[in-house]
Amino acid sequence: MEPQSSSFSTAKTLVRIVTYFLLFLAGDLVNSIVFDQLFSLVKFQNASFYVILRMLGCTFVTAFLFWLYTNKALHLKMSDFKITWNIQGWGILLSTLLPAFVVIVFLAIGKAETHMPAPSESVFIIIASMITALKAGVLEEMLFRGFIMTLLERRWNQYAAILAPSLLFGLAHIPSMEYFTIAGVLLLVISGTLVGVMFSLAAYKGNSISNGALMHAVWNFVMVTDILHITTAEGAYGNPICSIIIPSDNIWLTGGGFGVEASLIAVTGYALVCAFLTFKKEPSIKRLP
Repeated sequence: MEPQSSSFSTAKTLVRIVTYFLLFLAGDLVNSIVFDQLFSLVKFQNASFYVILRMLGCTFVTAFLFWLYTNKALHLKMSDFKITWNIQGWGILLSTLLPAFVVIVFLAIGKAETHMPAPSESVFIIIASMITALKAGVLEEMLFRGFIMTLLERRWNQYAAILAPSLLFGLAHIPSMEYFTIAGVLLLVISGTLVGVMFSLAAYKGNSISNGALMHAVWNFVMVTDILHITTAEGAYGNPICSIIIPSDNIWLTGGGFGVEASLIAVTGYALVCAFLTFKKEPSIKRLP
């Protein structure tokens, strides 16, 4: 990874990064205001309709704001930031193997339970979970591995471009913790940073954010939504279709206040994917003009 010269000043680079981050937040805020008004007028019998419409709305509004700023203010294309459709076979394989590895290990030490609602309700839960996972996978990868990573690489080098957004990605998830301990926060920051490195390597190896977005979305679909919850009996929450109840509340298994995504088992999975991507041949990389 060689440093890249750039005409971007440090101040200009930081302003653009902050602008993209604010647009990310603005998309969610605008969407919430619009749909709060809509839902005050229109009532749905199935709560999943709310989730589906909110997630779709947020995805399109935020993506439009990203495109508008990139195209009209910066006079660049989304493809200049690796925001392209270029999913490859290894991306599909890793998207499947990573959550499968974590689930299989937890199944070996825990107890599986299922709760099957009515067929129609199950369909809406699955659709809502898919759209929620896609929204997070696509928008977060656009922000962190598309805009922020490319701007940092253009100003400094690929090392800074990988490490800085990855650390920011880990820190950004701290507010999502259910409870806070020093060990739990440290575990989240370490695991979140490693996840960021994993998605960054996927973006470089495929010269596109699409493989990381797929990995991110599939992971969230399996591990974050109401498809599957992995927790202790005392920490069980919600009404997922499947659950894995683990017998210990050891922080290395539970991941502390953030959950099993920060567990040692998940971290092992991230590290294995990072190792694979590190030794995978890197294609030629398109630079910003």
